[in-house]
Amino acid sequence: MLSSYSFSSLDTYRVCPRKFKYAYVDRVPIPPKVTADTYLGNAVHRVLRKLYTLGADGILMPMDRAIEAYLEEWQKLDRNSITSPSDYYTIDDYIRIGKEMLVRHYEHYQPFDQGTLLGAEMHLTFQLPGTPFKFKSYIDRLWKKDDGTVEICDYKTGQSTILPHDRRFVYQMGLYQLAVQANFPQYESVDLAQYLLRKDEIVSHRLRPDELDMLAEQLRLDVNDTIESTRKDDFPAQEGSHCTYCSYHHLCPAKIHRRMLEEEEQSGDTGEISALQLKELADEYLRVYSDSKRIDAELDGIKEKLLNIARDHDLSRFDGDSGKVTVSVSRKDEFISKTRDQKAFAQLSALCRKLQLDEYFSLDARGLMKEVYQKKRLPDDILNQLKEFVVEVERSRVTAKLNAETDPAGEESSNDS
Repeated sequence: MLSSYSFSSLDTYRVCPRKFKYAYVDRVPIPPKVTADTYLGNAVHRVLRKLYTLGADGILMPMDRAIEAYLEEWQKLDRNSITSPSDYYTIDDYIRIGKEMLVRHYEHYQPFDQGTLLGAEMHLTFQLPGTPFKFKSYIDRLWKKDDGTVEICDYKTGQSTILPHDRRFVYQMGLYQLAVQANFPQYESVDLAQYLLRKDEIVSHRLRPDELDMLAEQLRLDVNDTIESTRKDDFPAQEGSHCTYCSYHHLCPAKIHRRMLEEEEQSGDTGEISALQLKELADEYLRVYSDSKRIDAELDGIKEKLLNIARDHDLSRFDGDSGKVTVSVSRKDEFISKTRDQKAFAQLSALCRKLQLDEYFSLDARGLMKEVYQKKRLPDDILNQLKEFVVEVERSRVTAKLNAETDPAGEESSNDS
């Protein structure tokens, strides 16, 4: 278990568990790397901190001095050490884009003395209620409006469009709210705002108490997932656009073969395992896999026909010349699963913790259904609360058994759903 968690660490686990392992479990050292878009964000954040810190004391930094301070941030690094994540943008493009953001923001918000500044670039830690898990957060700006509402501000310098109900918005900003209210419980009315500097927009939202409680429960479940992955050493690599910015290509099991192919192509040398042989093996598997997908699709179509007939005509066995096919269709009650409805699952988890049913819940809720709910081991009012999370699902099985002369081993093949 990590000593503390953050939005960044849990978001890394969600996007790619293998990267989480390298960064937070194994703590693999990586060579320093500076990308222009990341440095742009850091430089803009530093200037905004100066503007608002001075503004809170009634001092307005002139715009030309603010731009000068921004350009000085870029002069701290050797330009040759900065890489551009895009083939179409130069370092000068990123410098210009950041400057344009600051000019727009300056024109809209000078003299930067709105409300009461409570903190700029605040580092807060807190313990998630009811758990041993510690969290840390880094808040760009915290200020109190004239009506007493506290606003948590986060600056975004990227191109992404954000909506207030997006999972990442709620996850990040809600975690910041938990941190603020844990450290400053007197702040009860809290607004969450992300300032999209490139688009010159503000995305604002206020979480209801029940939404905040549900987020806290989701954080607990997510931390438990990372602990379970660590226990099993199970961190699969998930490829996507995020791979462009990853510093662990040289370790990633999803990238090693491609690198081997490139190295063999350049040098002509093969190691203990030939990358070309691995490619041929992969191509063979892909060919067979393609055939199996076609066969599976055909098999699924026949299975659905058998299931429909079994449902409509109350049949459970079909006899053929080479064997028999048995079909079973049943409906059963189950508690909502995380994959079916993550929000409802978090609510169920919170209810089980409140009712001290954790030992039966065990993340998949089967124990809770079998040992508690179905055996009615709780008062009716509690059973009724649990009933809200019960769904009826159909379970079906199609089993094929070949005759002895067709299949001497007499093995059965089943297809469940």
